[in-house]
Amino acid sequence: MDKVSMRKNKNRRGSFRIYDEVNFSYKKIDQTWASYPNLIADNREPSFSTDIAKVRQDLTSLLPKLEQDPPDLAFNEYESRNVNISAGGMAFNCNDALREGDILAIKIRLPSSMTVIVTYSEVVYCKDIQADGSPNDSPHPRFVGTHFVDMKEEDRKLLVKHVDKKRGLQNWVNGAILAAVITIIAMPDVVFGFLLEFFHLLLELSLHILHLSFEFIEMNLDHLIEHLFSTDLHQTQVIVFYVILSFIGYGFYLLVRTVPPFCRRCKQNLLAAYAFKKASLSFFWREQSLFNKAKIVAIAVAVVAAYFFFGM
Repeated sequence: MDKVSMRKNKNRRGSFRIYDEVNFSYKKIDQTWASYPNLIADNREPSFSTDIAKVRQDLTSLLPKLEQDPPDLAFNEYESRNVNISAGGMAFNCNDALREGDILAIKIRLPSSMTVIVTYSEVVYCKDIQADGSPNDSPHPRFVGTHFVDMKEEDRKLLVKHVDKKRGLQNWVNGAILAAVITIIAMPDVVFGFLLEFFHLLLELSLHILHLSFEFIEMNLDHLIEHLFSTDLHQTQVIVFYVILSFIGYGFYLLVRTVPPFCRRCKQNLLAAYAFKKASLSFFWREQSLFNKAKIVAIAVAVVAAYFFFGM
């Protein structure tokens, strides 16, 4: 087995991966992993008779022991990132130009149990999200894939439990999405007619609730102003009109202040998620063999052809 084959095998996903939002930080370890080429050169290059796991165990034994909460791996409490994580490794966006073979000290906080995991991870690949050279405004323009090389067994069990829990939830969500897509493809007229009626009913209900709320507020303001200022009907109506107009103006001001930043954040999150998914799918496609690529294309063409011939 040559080095290229070993690298390809190492890139294969041996554990089920999920997309999750976690709080994590990392630090590149330069000085320790510099001894990696020395070990390989010291008549220990893996071959058919060499135990790859034993070599990796020797390599990780050279790394300094990580504390449970190292001070130089501090969390950014206000930033969580979308990652692709499994019990064997993790992929994420970053702004550092890492290289294949680099070792990272990683600190991960699982959102479900707030458990902190500290481990070492080896970089499998690092590539720019915008591979075509176009400008990228993302704060994390690179996509990095790593696999864990030195993790405590209890931490790995916690990670496996977390991934299994998320996997079950994602299976339900993906099943619901698949059922919805199949329903739309099979009965598009029925589905869109139902959605149109549903949104029409929702609009009517919202307007009715808004009208009742306005009447309730206006009636109570009338009684309150008459009681406080002893005004007649005309004066009460004028005061209530300007009070309500002031509230509407203040609400519109808050809306103008809130909606544009919210839309910008949504746009940035959608672009980041799209770039992350695009990079992940690109890596998945490149690691497939020519035969597997042909199977994927053939299945896609068969599904589209069957839909046009039998479903329409």
